Amino acid sequence: MKLSSRSRYIQIVAIVLALSFGVRAYAETPREELAHAYILLKLANADYAGHRAKAMKELETAGKDLGLSLEGRGSEHERQLKSDEQVAEARRLLREARDKLEARDRDRAAAHLEKAIVEIDAALKVR
Repeated sequence: MKLSSRSRYIQIVAIVLALSFGVRAYAETPREELAHAYILLKLANADYAGHRAKAMKELETAGKDLGLSLEGRGSEHERQLKSDEQVAEARRLLREARDKLEARDRDRAAAHLEKAIVEIDAALKVR
């Protein structure tokens, strides 16, 4: 049975739509990214001259402002990452979360997220 070009086009569009929904299903929300970044910082081995702790404090305040609980153990995969990689990944997650937060959440937590990112940047310079 030979398919017409229109049928092929419809099948391709259906496949692309199905795949795009699948990718979205695994994407973290900005709040989940914030919590994930906190866990990564918590699991990092080094202190980074106090900057890691300061970043965590800012995230705790931002989490409180957003009504989030930032406690958690993290996965085995996270435990295997090197400390610098964990801290750099936390910075990436926070930048993404900051950019994706809804306006009302951004108004509540933006200053703390910015301070946390500044502390992480300083921490990575200490290495």
